[in-house]
Amino acid sequence: MPHGRHASDREWMRPILRLRRVTWLVPTAYLLVYRPWQRSWGATGTEVTDTLPGDEIVPRPQWEATRAVVVDARPDDVWPWLVQMGAHPRAGWYSYDWVDNAGIRSADEIRADLQGLRVGDRLPMTADASAAFVVESIDPTRSLVMSNHAVGGAVSAAFVLRPHGPRGCRLIHRIRFRVPASGLPWAVAMDAGDFVMTRRMLLGIRQRAERLGRRRRGGTEPTDDDPGTPLSYDLSVPIDLPPGRVHALLADVQDLEPFPRAAGVTMTKWPAGPTGVGTRWHERVRLAPGIWMRVESTVTAVSPPVSLDMDFWAGWCEGHLTYTIEPTPSGCRLHQRETLALRRRLPIPASWVDAGLRPRLLDRLADLRDDAQSRPV
Repeated sequence: MPHGRHASDREWMRPILRLRRVTWLVPTAYLLVYRPWQRSWGATGTEVTDTLPGDEIVPRPQWEATRAVVVDARPDDVWPWLVQMGAHPRAGWYSYDWVDNAGIRSADEIRADLQGLRVGDRLPMTADASAAFVVESIDPTRSLVMSNHAVGGAVSAAFVLRPHGPRGCRLIHRIRFRVPASGLPWAVAMDAGDFVMTRRMLLGIRQRAERLGRRRRGGTEPTDDDPGTPLSYDLSVPIDLPPGRVHALLADVQDLEPFPRAAGVTMTKWPAGPTGVGTRWHERVRLAPGIWMRVESTVTAVSPPVSLDMDFWAGWCEGHLTYTIEPTPSGCRLHQRETLALRRRLPIPASWVDAGLRPRLLDRLADLRDDAQSRPV
């Protein structure tokens, strides 16, 4: 065979060899890095190894995960959201509603008709009620345990609340399951996808509980004066500070970090010095584990202590933001008016983007208020 033929064969085989290497690396990275990390996301070593309520339901699980979040609210602020969980017509799972709630948005308010949860009640996993968790035990403000038994297997899910700090708590979620050989494909899918839904659920519960906690402590929530218009926002919040101090903080908003409820935001300003027309902010926003969005903003107008305007743009959107500060007898009211336009190449509806973005903007406005009021004069 001619020497050139051998060389041609080697060239033809190189893409296949590279593909084999990648095919080997992906499952290895999943098993050795991603899988251990996601199975204990947010949880401490003690929480992972502790025996929790409901562990006895699946004593020798094939798969187990323990995840946790810190909630800036008391356990009794979190508990009402837990007992009303379940797919429509219940309050939802506070996760990706288009997956587990037929696209119906999970409740943002406490539903009095769902607060009387009892052992034995069924909590639908999806809106068609084809499968459901059954409540196994209830220890108010401490733990809620549910299970599902189907086709010879068993799944247990426990929500545990533990005090944390002067007014907060930790919300711990543990899931365990054992399935027969016929259920292994489902188990593999569970291993790969459960974290995505659970993480969103825990963050959704935290967001709602912290709002409830602020209301119970007498804090005033930011208001949404234009809730029905996607990608157009007219939000405001009272702040117990004079307008000049609030404007000065907005002019150097990068110093207000970190934002605990709108976590995953980092900002830098350029150039240093007083903020004026042309000042720019470089912002990184965490959308999901390992996924970040970069936002660039440029100041277009500054009128201390009344207003601050800027244009902003990212890979998928662009828009305009205006802060205005209205004096009040107790301080001022900060208004945030924002319009957003999606780039044409973004293949999702504006209503979906709005559903995820609006609560984050409200949380961030609350964070800004809390940070400003906590600073020494």
